[in-house]
Amino acid sequence: MLYPMWNKRKSKLMKLFLKLIIVFILFLFPFLIQAQTPIANRVKAMAKHLPEGANVIAKYTDNKRHCLYYGLHNRLFRYDVIKNKSENVEFSSSGYARMLNTFVSPKGDFIFVVVAKIQDETTKPYDNEELWRYDSHSKKSSKIGSGFKVEKRKGYFVIKKVSKKKDSIHLMTRQRWTAKDYYFDLDGHIIWGKDEYQIDLRKLR
Repeated sequence: MLYPMWNKRKSKLMKLFLKLIIVFILFLFPFLIQAQTPIANRVKAMAKHLPEGANVIAKYTDNKRHCLYYGLHNRLFRYDVIKNKSENVEFSSSGYARMLNTFVSPKGDFIFVVVAKIQDETTKPYDNEELWRYDSHSKKSSKIGSGFKVEKRKGYFVIKKVSKKKDSIHLMTRQRWTAKDYYFDLDGHIIWGKDEYQIDLRKLR
């Protein structure tokens, strides 16, 4: 009597196992299709034929964006694989001297660019780096902030910013100022600001 019961139980387990496999395949199917689309193939091919000195920043193979972002000569470019056209991406409204670094948000919605500001008589050594966020969907950009140092750490960005002078009487001799670190998540939203700490302004020049 045990054998029929065991066989029946085994049959149910097999049916459940097959159902799980089918669900898993159906879940992966859209991703497999997308990975094999002509758009994905074009983006992949373009990444292999970029101009000399260019570096790939982000790839988008969906039907809305269908493009490749790359950096070249301190500029950000977007190559549209449908239009077969490359164009310069103007993400900074104030201009910049050079691109220092680029990062892509975990979900790929945003491209972050750290730039060095143009050096002139108005440029302050303690406010010479900027963090910009470019939206890959809307193609709009916004400045997250600026300071004397922008860092990307595990799970967040840090903008180190001079906050105020410590002692105005000895400003020219001691250059005693305080700074504050501002933390942003990987979507560019402010998390918190660290307590102020003292810095020597001369070391930032």
